[in-house]
Amino acid sequence: MKKFLLMIMIMMGISACGSGSNLTKVDIVEASKALDAEFGNMSKVNDDELESIYQIDTNLMEEYVIKASDSANGNLYAIILVSEENKNEVKKQMNNYFEILVEQNALYSPEAVNLLENYLETSIGNYLIYLSSDDNEATYNIVKEHTN
Repeated sequence: MKKFLLMIMIMMGISACGSGSNLTKVDIVEASKALDAEFGNMSKVNDDELESIYQIDTNLMEEYVIKASDSANGNLYAIILVSEENKNEVKKQMNNYFEILVEQNALYSPEAVNLLENYLETSIGNYLIYLSSDDNEATYNIVKEHTN
């Protein structure tokens, strides 16, 4: 009986360790406030634009914020909570989003194109993180400060 209970405890311990990555949370609201303070002059990308112009299905996202610079300088960030089954589709749609942004900026803003072509794509648990800035690593550190 003791061996049986020990086995159950070990299995529960293994299960708890294996699911730890899904427990990681990004405080999207606070991270967004901190990123806005870092970038300055950021506006939320309109949901209708995301869907009609960029073919991003926001229904695949559980929670999200996507903001771009008002001055169209290439600064942009997105923090998106997705379920595991929607993760790959949202990644594909976001990659397409950046391709469209590069095309839109190609004629009038080579600086923005440079930032947009060199965006950072990463994840924290089930949160997809997209950053386009002069220093993506520093910007990512701001997001990590609002992770628990």
